[in-house]
This record gives sequence, C-alpha cells and structure tokens, in this order.
Amino acid sequence: MIHESKLFELVQTHPSFSLTYVSKSGELIAVDECRCTSFHSSGKTMNILIAASGLVRKVNRKTVTAFNGKEVFL
Repeated sequence: MIHESKLFELVQTHPSFSLTYVSKSGELIAVDECRCTSFHSSGKTMNILIAASGLVRKVNRKTVTAFNGKEVFL
C-alpha cells in the first residue's frame, strides 16, 4: 500500500506508470500507461499524459486509488 503523500516522489522516479483514479462524475478511471507532465505547486493535482490517446488529464491526488497496481490510501 502507498500513502497518497508519496505520489509526488513516485511520479518523479517513474517515467511511465499505471494509475487508477475517481473522476469528478464518480467513475473509476484506469490508465494503463501514462506519465506525469506537471505537479501543481500546491501538490494537490497533477497533469498526466495518457500514452494510448495522447490526451492530458488533470488528476487530484486525493482521488488516486492505485499506482502501478498498488493500492493508494489517504
């Protein structure tokens, strides 16, 4: 298990990773391969580039439920 406060360190050390998070609508989104393009200064959100589609999404780190297959807790 990973504490959500460690996400900043993990995305910096992994050039590519998988991520599961909850969207604003409450849907669980699983991304097989992505990379972090920026971590906002307050540390609450990050932009991820999804490899399959090339789309960039803003993700609140409090909504991340899994990182590289490991559960993330608050």
